[in-house]
Amino acid sequence: MTKIKEGLKKEIEDYVDNWHWDENSKKYAFEMGKFLFSFMDYLDDQNMSERTIRNYRGNIQLIGMFEISYGYNEEFHPENLEGEPSFIYEFERKVSDSKSAIQSYKSTWRKLDKYIKSGEYEKYLEQIEDKIKKI
Repeated sequence: MTKIKEGLKKEIEDYVDNWHWDENSKKYAFEMGKFLFSFMDYLDDQNMSERTIRNYRGNIQLIGMFEISYGYNEEFHPENLEGEPSFIYEFERKVSDSKSAIQSYKSTWRKLDKYIKSGEYEKYLEQIEDKIKKI
């Protein structure tokens, strides 16, 4: 079990590695990373095509990176990611201004918003935290 714990923790740390610049932002990035991993687990359980899941996963990483870079939160809470799609301007400037890419990005935000508002995240986040804590 220790290998799973260390593996998942390391995987999350690697996922958010370029999202932080000091100890506070590192903690914030890790907490967001855990949450986004829980969202990815949730998506895996939704009976979607591999292509759809792959698109969501790419957008999820961008959402996390943009939230860390351009958001105004000092402590992570799932509610930080609620609401309308954010950072559209940044997405268009740094990633793509194609209609389909923007629509996919917005769709991921809406799916994430529903995940948070439904409360489903509590179960999935707890599973991630349990995997990290197990020895």
